Amino acid sequence: MSLRDMDWLNRQVYRIDRDHAVLRALDNMPEHLNGVVNKTWNSAGRLHTPEDHMLNAVLGLVGEAGEVADIHKKVLYHTKKDRREELKLELGDVAYYWLKLLYLNGFTIQEVLAANREKLTARYPEFFGGQL
Repeated sequence: MSLRDMDWLNRQVYRIDRDHAVLRALDNMPEHLNGVVNKTWNSAGRLHTPEDHMLNAVLGLVGEAGEVADIHKKVLYHTKKDRREELKLELGDVAYYWLKLLYLNGFTIQEVLAANREKLTARYPEFFGGQL
């Protein structure tokens, strides 16, 4: 086997390992919702109505997504310093609010991902062989 082939194979193995890690992390999301998000959700005691909870979740998600965008802007247009740790923290905050929105709307992660797949399969059937 050539060095080039070995390099390609190593990249494929890494990709598979990474994909499995992502799937394992998704399995832990309900535990994170109950063990972290729900425990800290109304720590200030200022959410009194269902609308308060929903709006806090929506605005929180949008705000955190904006912080993710800001990190990328800084990398692209300001300094080239490594901001992966900052990004990891902000993506955790995105997950926090995303999980709470699922919970507040009565969705499971599996339902949301299945609906996303169906939508994308209908939009881009050429990438899915016309199959869901």
